[in-house]
Amino acid sequence: MAIDLEQIKKNYADFEDFKIEHLAKNEAAGLEPDVIPILIDEINKRGLDPDLIKGIEAQTKELTESELNELKSKIVNLPCPDCGANNTPLVGTLIRTVKSFIVLTSYKKAPVITCTTCADKRRKNAIISTFLLGWWGIPFGIFRTPIAIIQTLIDKNKRDEISDGILTVFAVENIGEIKTNWDKEIELVDYVRHVNQQN
Repeated sequence: MAIDLEQIKKNYADFEDFKIEHLAKNEAAGLEPDVIPILIDEINKRGLDPDLIKGIEAQTKELTESELNELKSKIVNLPCPDCGANNTPLVGTLIRTVKSFIVLTSYKKAPVITCTTCADKRRKNAIISTFLLGWWGIPFGIFRTPIAIIQTLIDKNKRDEISDGILTVFAVENIGEIKTNWDKEIELVDYVRHVNQQN
């Protein structure tokens, strides 16, 4: 079924700026090639940030290994989104927590990107929280709590591997946002903080 480009033009013209920006930063890779010029035209007509077009271009071409490493390096060298320290590289860390409420047990495994000091603090807080609140669910809390604590301790021995995996996924999934804000450190730090909070 052919797409109706005229209808897409009308839809984009009706969208608010934030929706156009979101499309450019996060959804360009999923758009049909014929739609990309319409989106770029809408950005230009509105006088939106021209760096949005860099974000679109980054999402719509194949990523080379050197480009991926450049994206990861950009993230690693940002100030920490938790404490603001900018004298240590950022790392990716998995934070595992279990919380139980009698018959309900929730297990969460969340990737976060912070400095190593904040990563250690988050990991320690997760272990304490899991140890205090994980056991109380029957039957899953009793089983998941020790597994989460042991896995957290095992993760500590695979820090570099886990960090590289988290940074790679973050760079690939957020390439539009990173490229759009390439020269805007504050926006990038805020974005990493936002993603950390969502996880």
